[in-house]
Amino acid sequence: MRRARLLGVSIDLLSREEALSLIGRHLATPEAGILSIVTVNAECLAIASGDHAYRRAVERAGLRLVDGAGVALALRLEGVDGIERLPGAELVWELAGLCQREGARLFLLGSTERVLAEAGRRLANRFPGLKVDGVAPPRCADHRFPPPVERQVMDSIRRSGPRAVCVALGMPKQELWIDEHRGQLAALGVRVAVGVGGALDYIAGRMPPPPPLVRAAGLEWAYRLLREPHRRAGRQASRLPRFLVLALAEVVARRLSASTGRHGLC
Repeated sequence: MRRARLLGVSIDLLSREEALSLIGRHLATPEAGILSIVTVNAECLAIASGDHAYRRAVERAGLRLVDGAGVALALRLEGVDGIERLPGAELVWELAGLCQREGARLFLLGSTERVLAEAGRRLANRFPGLKVDGVAPPRCADHRFPPPVERQVMDSIRRSGPRAVCVALGMPKQELWIDEHRGQLAALGVRVAVGVGGALDYIAGRMPPPPPLVRAAGLEWAYRLLREPHRRAGRQASRLPRFLVLALAEVVARRLSASTGRHGLC
């Protein structure tokens, strides 16, 4: 599998077709074990650059896919080619289609009851026969729910019996939750677990999808910031500039290193 490193995080450079093929194999093959997936964007890398626990959780994931345009651009500036993005909202639709094909249940964790219900309805309408369950726990300060809520969540997953779980708790909570519960999820028969951030808002229609030109430019994050400044301005005001500064510094450092290497300087 082809990989690159950016800000200390290893990123898998699979095509969309290769990524979906790998996910499909895990859904279809119980002995393949659980595949945890991180969709890597600028926010993810900005958090990982300053939070060692979060970075370890991301590194332990079985698959780290390029989500954000900023990540793709930084990799291209470092000379990496053949990069295909697979944004979280698109991955949820693709995963639902794979679940339908395999006769597997899909479970949605996070967001709100209203969003979960509508997202589940739309996914089932798109893929007839798909079974979708979910639970929306109360918002918590971190990824660890109070014990009664934790029991409710795991009991809901146990009763549903899904092979795929989409966790919509936002970064960094969703990746930390998946990492800490990977063993429990595997024991319950879950084969794929992925953090999907605000993807369910798009699927449920709570957030209108970005125009095609916005998607093509990879500016989904800016679109959401303009639509929901009260929810996103605070965290993006610190995380996005941090990513830009660190990524640019890394690109410059690597280019200087490559340049001195070509001239035989140490």
